[in-house]
Amino acid sequence: MSPYDQLAGLDLPTLQVLEAALALGGLVTEAEVSALVGADAMPYLQRAADAGLVARLRGRLAVNGILRDVFARPLGVGPSVGQLAAVLNVDDLKVVASNLGLPTKGRKADLLEAVAEFFLDTDNVNGLVKRMPKATRSVLEEADRDAGRIRRYGGSGIAHRSRYPSRYRQVHPLDWAEEHGLVYRVTWEDYQLAGQVALALRGADYRAPFEQQEPPVAWHTPDPAAVRRDAQAQGIAVVGLLSALLDGAGREPLATVKAGGVGVRELTRTARTLGVTVSTIRLLLAVAEEAGLAELDGRVVPTAAYDRWLKLGLGRRLAVMLKAWRDLGYLPSSQTGPWAPDYDEAWSARARMATLRALGDRATTDLEQVAQWMWWRQPLAFGAATTVRGLLEEATTLGALGAGAISPASQALLAGKDLAEAVGDLGEVARTARLQADLTAVVIGTPGPELAELLDAVAIVESRGTATTWRFSPATVRGAYDAGWTEQRLTKALTKIAEGGLPQPLLYLLADVARQHGSVRVAPAASTLVSDDTALLAQICADKRLDKLNLRLLAPTVLASQAATADTMAALRKAGYAPRQQNADGRDVIERARRHRA
Repeated sequence: MSPYDQLAGLDLPTLQVLEAALALGGLVTEAEVSALVGADAMPYLQRAADAGLVARLRGRLAVNGILRDVFARPLGVGPSVGQLAAVLNVDDLKVVASNLGLPTKGRKADLLEAVAEFFLDTDNVNGLVKRMPKATRSVLEEADRDAGRIRRYGGSGIAHRSRYPSRYRQVHPLDWAEEHGLVYRVTWEDYQLAGQVALALRGADYRAPFEQQEPPVAWHTPDPAAVRRDAQAQGIAVVGLLSALLDGAGREPLATVKAGGVGVRELTRTARTLGVTVSTIRLLLAVAEEAGLAELDGRVVPTAAYDRWLKLGLGRRLAVMLKAWRDLGYLPSSQTGPWAPDYDEAWSARARMATLRALGDRATTDLEQVAQWMWWRQPLAFGAATTVRGLLEEATTLGALGAGAISPASQALLAGKDLAEAVGDLGEVARTARLQADLTAVVIGTPGPELAELLDAVAIVESRGTATTWRFSPATVRGAYDAGWTEQRLTKALTKIAEGGLPQPLLYLLADVARQHGSVRVAPAASTLVSDDTALLAQICADKRLDKLNLRLLAPTVLASQAATADTMAALRKAGYAPRQQNADGRDVIERARRHRA
């Protein structure tokens, strides 16, 4: 296992102890770390040592350097003296060593080691802080509040300033700190306060954050039957939701925004239509895209794979969704803007498995407590407690959790076993509906594609869950007639899927709407021909030379033409007729020859 994997498995107090050790310079004693966190740090240091992240070195504990990838500024302080002093030349190191009461002879490496060793002793650092000038302390305390950075023109080096003092040079409070190794110039204009010094400036009462107590969780022993039942019910519901989402996208593809992805407004509209949260829509879209059931290419549309997926049993459909969720390279629940696939969070797939693995054989009814507890146990595996909560909600939505415990499907995900077998038999898709006198249709379970398509054509979804309810209304029935259904065909189709026949109120509704439907008809006409000479209009209508006008007799004295007025006039004249043009008010239009001028 790599050191990074070892880090991801450490709990919060162990990481806090390691952060405190890094802030002290990374080469510490157990007593120094314990004093900083205000508790016995030894068990946590030992845990880190067992993971290969701490080792013995010269009677001290050395923290593995990869921790600096995690804690760039441990406890908000900068690098240690051992890191910063390396920028000094030999002459400057000699000045610092002399002011600290250290030997000034030897190579640069010897001087550097001596200065670094001096600052590893917290008593030495505290002694320096106590005797520094008041003005210097004020500057350094202000620097600690400002991430340890101090902006000041650098000027000449420490040795040069000490060797050639000038009575004209104004002494700066930072000079004393630089000459005693408390700050180091990192750019021409920037100084950095050493990490150990920043901690000492905070005073003897300062304690590093240390959350030793494990967050409480109200655990209980899961009932396998209840877990399976709840997970399967949720699985049936989410399969139905994905079907409804992609069926809708098949009729009207989800629009995308210019920046790419499905915008928040479209997500909200879709969520409202399906009666779920926007987070659920994000999850369904992510799973559908990962499984190849939908494609995001300007719009979100279902693919041919979706049609094949619809032919699978419910259990196999859910297995496809769970596998796609496991492999997702991002967290849909953490997205806030437009939804779009984002593969920059590959760690999320491991985090999903870590979430399921952490639950083990326990169950709970409080997911918020569990989220805090999981994050406390493995902060680096998740990043934030809100991430854990999002993962738990995703797992619940997909039936990976049931009754607050991991489902058989989750156990298969963790063990790499056959998912469809673990999901089990979720029953057949529903092919019939209960049509009720209150003009609703209720389908228990997941409706089959043909059933859903029929009911969507003639009614509107009112609620979803373990059962889906559609409601008939004059508007929805009229929509079906507008789409080409007839009363006879619709009655026959509904009778075929109805449990117990059609209720009388629904029959009355179908007949009433059919009776009114088409009583007023609208047909396109670009221009009309009007004449009192009915024989002439009949002749014009029958004239083969005018077929391109698509003339239609609306009344004995009125012909409709699908061609524009100018085109109709030209065609009539070419055929030897003498039409006269009128405007929309029925007044004659006088045509004048156009006179062109240069």
